[in-house]
Amino acid sequence: MNYYIDFDNTLYETAKLTSLMIAAIGNKIGELTKRDAEPIIQDAKDNFNSTLDNIFTHAEKMGKKYNVDSDVVVDAVKSVVDNGKQIVFEDAIRFLERLKEKGHKIFILTYIPKTNQEYQLKKLMGSGIMQYFDGIIVTAEYKFLLDIDYTNGIFIDDDPRDLNGLFEKNPIKVIRIRKPNNKRSKIDIDNKEIEEYESFDDIEVE
Repeated sequence: MNYYIDFDNTLYETAKLTSLMIAAIGNKIGELTKRDAEPIIQDAKDNFNSTLDNIFTHAEKMGKKYNVDSDVVVDAVKSVVDNGKQIVFEDAIRFLERLKEKGHKIFILTYIPKTNQEYQLKKLMGSGIMQYFDGIIVTAEYKFLLDIDYTNGIFIDDDPRDLNGLFEKNPIKVIRIRKPNNKRSKIDIDNKEIEEYESFDDIEVE
């Protein structure tokens, strides 16, 4: 069986990563300026839009704002991303191990904005889970508009838009991971044929 699994907020706790990176910016600037890091962390948080901003560019701007070496601040952020094993959901790792034991093919199916590809690729590599996958599919288009044999796959995602679109491609199954702290989890889906789980531990693997 072919499993296609989303990365952000499905396998990987992206909101936690954002908090850690913002903290890294503030802590590094605080260290370099010998100032209290907490107000700087708050400043970095208040002025970062995760939808529009590139975190590396944001770190650079923050470094310049506080008159410190921006490259050092950016490196602090990259270090967090490069050591992202702690950001992967533990139940996701257990699920991937079960899939491998059963001999299934597993693919990451992830969206990468055209302007933020370096960041997404670093997240993937830093997650420490690439050994579980038979391939990585990256797209700047909707996940349900690709050259994939959808009818021979099981798709796991957190995004209602993608889930509904994937369902229309007649796959074997569509599964929603609905983590409690994910903002998309607040959105209900009318389609009751899309299975929903808070934990990968509750998904049966045949």
